[in-house]
Amino acid sequence: MSTSATTLAAPEVTTLRVSILYTGGTFGMVDRGDGLHPRSGIDDEITEVVEAFAAETGIEVEVRYTEFDDVIDSANADPATARRIAERVRTDLGPSMPDGVIVIHGTDTMAYAGARIAFELHDIEVPVVLTGAQIPLGHPGSDARDNLVLALNSIAAQPGPGTFIAFGTTLHPAVRASKRSCDGYDGFATLREFTPPSARPALPAPRRRRETPAPIGLFAVFPGVDIDLLDAALRIYHGGVVLECYGSGTMPLDGGRTVEAVRRATRRATPVVVITHCDSGAVDLGRYQPGRALLEAGVIGGADLTREAALAKLAHLTGLGLTGAELHRWMTTNLLGELSNSLAHQ
Repeated sequence: MSTSATTLAAPEVTTLRVSILYTGGTFGMVDRGDGLHPRSGIDDEITEVVEAFAAETGIEVEVRYTEFDDVIDSANADPATARRIAERVRTDLGPSMPDGVIVIHGTDTMAYAGARIAFELHDIEVPVVLTGAQIPLGHPGSDARDNLVLALNSIAAQPGPGTFIAFGTTLHPAVRASKRSCDGYDGFATLREFTPPSARPALPAPRRRRETPAPIGLFAVFPGVDIDLLDAALRIYHGGVVLECYGSGTMPLDGGRTVEAVRRATRRATPVVVITHCDSGAVDLGRYQPGRALLEAGVIGGADLTREAALAKLAHLTGLGLTGAELHRWMTTNLLGELSNSLAHQ
């Protein structure tokens, strides 16, 4: 699902209760002479936008606004950042459930954070909408106000539970979204068809939760790739690696060194998930000989997962303590619409 802003109006809504969490990003940045920096304390400016929205739509909006203690440039986000946002959202829901949650986040890692938040908050019953800006609030040509209004409109339109990115003119499902422009107002795209299952599968209870989860990484294949570099990545990111391959899941075999590096990793219980670097189509590891060799070495085919969703899903499932066949099963199950239904369990 990608929804045009022009279809989001919900005139029957007269009141709206929204929780807004500001984490940083370009949205609230200022330039102190050495480039844009994140800035805290933007609650008054957020209030102005919300009041203007309420006056224009006739919707009475009740807002609970909070900020991270240390707002950040999202380029500095790490895997713990998205988990911290999800924990904060869950905690802030409280006994009086809002109609939706807005997370103001930097655009550079918004798709990564959104995908991880989607898995972490898969069980909550209200929409979580991430938004941000390409140009800071108050600067000439800023898109910050419009994006926040889009997020408010999106919640008013009652999209149902799930995590979304509201940006430019479109509401994107977070598990299918990627940033595709560093300066365009429509900076994000829904890369793949969004096909959420009719009933969300009940994920297994956590087997074990680590305070410091094993690291999960992404390795992109390119012509001339040094297999020693791949081997190093598989050792460093011993919690799991998303291997972004060519086309339907091929890469240089380098006389068998690639397969041996992957096989050593999977024997060490490091899961390896193969995805495609293409924006459409899906991994089919049985099609070409390199893909079959990777499959025999123990990789998991990632079908049509985006890189952001693949990283998020692998991190979430391994964080639950899933391994082996059970991890394979859930990685290839369409949980939130991150996989096409027709490709699940392949």
